[in-house]
Amino acid sequence: MTSPTSEVEDTAADASVEVEAEVEVAPEPTRRLFLHIGLPKSGSTFLQSLLGENRGLLREHGFTYPYVRQEGMFHAALEMAGNPTQWGVDRDRVEGTFDHLVRRGRRLGGDVVLSHEIFSAANGTQAKAILDRVPDYEVHLVITVRNLAQTLTAQWQERVKNGHDQSFASFADDILAGVPDEMDDDMVGFWRGQNLLWVIKRWKRFLPPDRIHLVVTPPGGTGPDVLWRRFCSAIGIPSDLVDVASTPRHNESLGVAQIAVMRHVLAGLEEIGEAEDNRLEQPWYSVVAKRWFAQTVLSTARSGKPQAPAAVGDRLVDVTRHWIEVVERVGYPVHGDLAELFPGDAAPDARHPDDVAVEDMYAGLPRVLARMLLHVRDLRVAARDREVELGELTRERDELAARVAELSGTVEELQAQRRRWPLPPRRA
Repeated sequence: MTSPTSEVEDTAADASVEVEAEVEVAPEPTRRLFLHIGLPKSGSTFLQSLLGENRGLLREHGFTYPYVRQEGMFHAALEMAGNPTQWGVDRDRVEGTFDHLVRRGRRLGGDVVLSHEIFSAANGTQAKAILDRVPDYEVHLVITVRNLAQTLTAQWQERVKNGHDQSFASFADDILAGVPDEMDDDMVGFWRGQNLLWVIKRWKRFLPPDRIHLVVTPPGGTGPDVLWRRFCSAIGIPSDLVDVASTPRHNESLGVAQIAVMRHVLAGLEEIGEAEDNRLEQPWYSVVAKRWFAQTVLSTARSGKPQAPAAVGDRLVDVTRHWIEVVERVGYPVHGDLAELFPGDAAPDARHPDDVAVEDMYAGLPRVLARMLLHVRDLRVAARDREVELGELTRERDELAARVAELSGTVEELQAQRRRWPLPPRRA
């Protein structure tokens, strides 16, 4: 027979079970990974500088922009979607960089942001390989896109900096000859990285539309904070978290006069290479000609930015209209105004990018040459100091070697004496 007390205890226990069954434990929120893939020349470097300069502040608000070494993002993109040797980088140097970045992101916690425009060149197989490495994240793709006329001039500048002495007219003709009418899987060159719909096509097999964000790069003359705010809205970063105006900006772009100077320098390098068999090969070209001369020294001179002639912009209107129609029909999240993607009218007084007067090229050269002279001085001083240091180390090495030889002779003499006069056996 069951006691009244037992019945009360059983009833209370049953009630407790029912209460426990009704309580649901909230699942851990899924961590997100935002992969910003460019497009190239759409403001990626500016965004990356803001992310890098404000890593600590972003972490305080739940966003991690991981760092593993200088140019880590670049190497990760080369490993997963690029050709390292084409950029003067050994494959062994980039291997494992992407996984290293992701591991660091996991350790630091929060939502992770990775960014490099070379990721936009990933084909379908490479895109899948990237996503397969982060199965524990909800991946969002972020694509910054700019009007094609501005992109064309920016890409031409980049091509010149990378060592190709090609006029804008020739470059534009090559690009416009390949304006895509369809989603051509054999696309190469400019359109491989700049055909927005083709880039989306390579990723939409693996990601739903609501996780493919388009950020419109505002036209020239817009305040620098506009692009940042649009980027923040795609990711969820508080847009006022970073003071854009106080963050150092590294402007490595060249004006029309400096691009003309660079083309003349490339022609000179080619002449010397043919006459003296003394070429500036990779990786030295990237280190010396592009990063130091073009982006560090020559970029300090200023001239007007190249503008695509109206005839070039007109050829890009139809492809832009097609992009906008597809984006609006599918419903990809858009941050900014799609109408800004249409090529704008060139300024009435704008010269053709190839039409540069000699006096314009000369205007900034004296200061550029002065900076180069100072840099050569610093290199010679550093080389002299290294020679002095090497001389001191050599003398120290010789003194140590002499001392070792002296001690070795002493040891040999003692060993010889021991052999002549061995110690008597120890008594038990």
